[in-house]
Amino acid sequence: MAKRRVPLHQNPRGFVEVDPEATKGAQLGVNLLDEQGRLLTREGLAGTNPSGPNSIASTIWRLIREVPLNIQKLAALATSGFAVRRSDGEWSTRTLQQGAGITISNPAGEAGDPAIGLADVPDSGSGVLLATTFDAKGRKTGSRPATITGTATQINVANGTAAAGLPTLSLAAEVLTSLGKADTAVQEVRPGTNVTVDNTDPRRPIISASSGAPKFPFILQTGASYIPLTGANELPFFLASGAASNIPVTP
Repeated sequence: MAKRRVPLHQNPRGFVEVDPEATKGAQLGVNLLDEQGRLLTREGLAGTNPSGPNSIASTIWRLIREVPLNIQKLAALATSGFAVRRSDGEWSTRTLQQGAGITISNPAGEAGDPAIGLADVPDSGSGVLLATTFDAKGRKTGSRPATITGTATQINVANGTAAAGLPTLSLAAEVLTSLGKADTAVQEVRPGTNVTVDNTDPRRPIISASSGAPKFPFILQTGASYIPLTGANELPFFLASGAASNIPVTP
């Protein structure tokens, strides 16, 4: 039978000649067989095992006509590590890097999964009572021996290193003596009649007589007679012309 012209899709001026008696093409999943006579299916070509949700899928690259450019760049990587696609479209390998206080085993993942942990910190301190230091993350980074001491004649400290128990603090004997004296010492200076007290410095108050203070007149004795001085609130004193022991004082 003569061949027929069949126009091409979306190209009405182009055509191909088809022999109507030619063998019909095989259909995938219906009658398309591989070289061993097995029926080819879409799942088989994609490498998917439809037997379960956790099946392993792989790609049969020999059946793909063009390998993607990204796959070619990945295949060209020659170093171990994690593949990273950069912003310029190229690919590089990276490895996990440990920061301060961190340890990483197998950072490139070549021998297995990387393992990340906290690094050990030094601690050379010894003793019972220790002064501890911490880093910026709040981790203990070291310690050193410490001792609690007191100020001489003020604070006494027993067991300052805590080697025999908790340290105890007490007041020194000098402080206790001073506190005992405070119980009998003058607590306050208060003004009396016609007297003022300046307590600006409470340790050194200033006592002054006001304008209405009592008078203290003197009476001079001449022989056996006396010259009396009188007045309200007066306290007379008598001065003798003889020895001091002969000075009489009368109220």
